[in-house]
Amino acid sequence: MPSPPSPKFEAVEPIEVSAMEEGFWRGPIRVVVLLRLDGCIEAEFLVEALERLQRRHPKLRAVIAPGSGGRSRYQFDQLAAPIPFEITDCDEGESPWREETRRLLELDSPPAGPLAAVSVLRSRSRGWCELILSVYHGIADGRSGLTLVDDLLTEYANAEAHLEATPRPALPAISAARARPSGGWRGRFRLIRRFVRIQREERRSRQTSLPEGRDIPPLSQWMHWVLSREDTHRLVRRCRTEQVSSSGALAAAAYCGLMDCLPVSEAFFKWHCPFDVRESLQGPYGPVTAQDLGSFASMMRGFYKVPQQPAFWDLARRVHQDIQMFVKQGGPAFAYNLGRVAVSRLFPQVEPVLLPWGSKRPTVLFTNYGVLNIRNAYGGLRPRECTLIFKGDNSARPWLIMEALVMGQQLNIGFAADGLEPAFWDRLHVAVGRHVAAAAAPAKPGI
Repeated sequence: MPSPPSPKFEAVEPIEVSAMEEGFWRGPIRVVVLLRLDGCIEAEFLVEALERLQRRHPKLRAVIAPGSGGRSRYQFDQLAAPIPFEITDCDEGESPWREETRRLLELDSPPAGPLAAVSVLRSRSRGWCELILSVYHGIADGRSGLTLVDDLLTEYANAEAHLEATPRPALPAISAARARPSGGWRGRFRLIRRFVRIQREERRSRQTSLPEGRDIPPLSQWMHWVLSREDTHRLVRRCRTEQVSSSGALAAAAYCGLMDCLPVSEAFFKWHCPFDVRESLQGPYGPVTAQDLGSFASMMRGFYKVPQQPAFWDLARRVHQDIQMFVKQGGPAFAYNLGRVAVSRLFPQVEPVLLPWGSKRPTVLFTNYGVLNIRNAYGGLRPRECTLIFKGDNSARPWLIMEALVMGQQLNIGFAADGLEPAFWDRLHVAVGRHVAAAAAPAKPGI
């Protein structure tokens, strides 16, 4: 679809790319949000909504240019190119969302082009559409992607209703931010000890390997489960009874599923858990808010030794307690600041194993976005399902991603793999799904 003419935006002063963002520019890494809706998106309203979205978020009209001291910077052209989009009608057969998502994930991010793209797959005869938003990871994390979808649909509804354009104020372009330490000196001392212990495990390289496949097409190993409201409420109640979080329960489902499928009596898994650190960040204009576009996340990592046939709720409780202790000690802010310093002052001279996230790919990455700030309806569009997808790297060892969010009181779970042996993947996703279903099932008498 041809791009509309470039609108004129207000002037914004160039800003330097942060150390964390500079790291993302070393590879074309993208975040994709896939949202399924009742109703059909129309091109005329989408054009207006995308223009308003660019006006609100300056980074969506930024280009990357060389800066001083070897650091890149964002430049904001008043005649920036509009965000590209495509609308595809698919009234017959299955939606080609995998192929379209793969295309958006593989887009490069040239300095002269917008750092986001949109694709819409729609079926007028069936009355639904799929909105796929791709944004470069250097300017957006998962939380940013969800914020952009909400903002885009809000502007779409305004355009659809022919409301007079009273644009919301443009947000500042924030790059550099520092996390306020928390947890006190005792907490930081324990975090340093934990960091040293994890580094030791990185060097020992005891991770249990997953069966690797060759030439696995991207996004071919991906599942999306949506629990009913009743099952979602039941899982939440059971987690409260067991004194665990839903994150702990989902991690336990992944570990138990792995142990059902691996021919080992004991396994040693590395895991990552990202945190949104906006609440603790201070930027050049004050506190960083949930609306600010950027990659404002830190990483918790760890290693677990898991026996064959582990007790599900005991394992969930262990994960939950580890996360709670990390948060209590100020771990998310500590990890963010440590990563910022490591990338800006040490990388690439530092040995990779010493970086805060380690050098080896984790077995599993867990992400829980909680309850989304998504309305039940945006004009004639009603969101039904949502998931996030990140670009993988088939040249690295296989890994798993498990992400969750609640929308419309329904738990959406994405479970994906990169490069697993196909027969193993077929067994694994069935096993993990079985453990999720069991955790959300009605309690048996006496429980």
